[in-house]
Amino acid sequence: MEDSEIEEAYVYVEFEDSVNIEGFKNIHILGIDTKNPIIQLDDAFFKGTFENPFGTYMFFEEDPIEKKSDPLFERSPEISLKYLTKTRKCIKAEHIYVKQKYGSEQEQKNDKFEEDIKPVTFSSLAEAVDMFKQELSSSSEDVQSSCNPQQS
Repeated sequence: MEDSEIEEAYVYVEFEDSVNIEGFKNIHILGIDTKNPIIQLDDAFFKGTFENPFGTYMFFEEDPIEKKSDPLFERSPEISLKYLTKTRKCIKAEHIYVKQKYGSEQEQKNDKFEEDIKPVTFSSLAEAVDMFKQELSSSSEDVQSSCNPQQS
């Protein structure tokens, strides 16, 4: 296939969440020929699994019809549809969330530090405020001493 050619495929996708497909500007299906294709709707991602429905899904497109000269005697429907294709496959899509991939061990060590924080309990709000003030003043003293080292 040349670079200028675009491949078009009709896919029936059933979303677990209520998704208004009309509201998205960019729609991509990655790995359509794999077991679990990924569907990207703007910044939202969905993981798909193929299923066999109990029937056949058919695709139609709007067919432009001529306006009749005498609408009283020659009735035509408001919308006329033309058959495109059918499928016996369905993709069930569930919403997934993308997690940040860690690039270095240093980032992972920093995350472990955050997880080691122990919970603190207070008997009153005043006690919590006093302890917070003490920690804040001690951390600001540490910053000042590291910025202005004493010369000997």
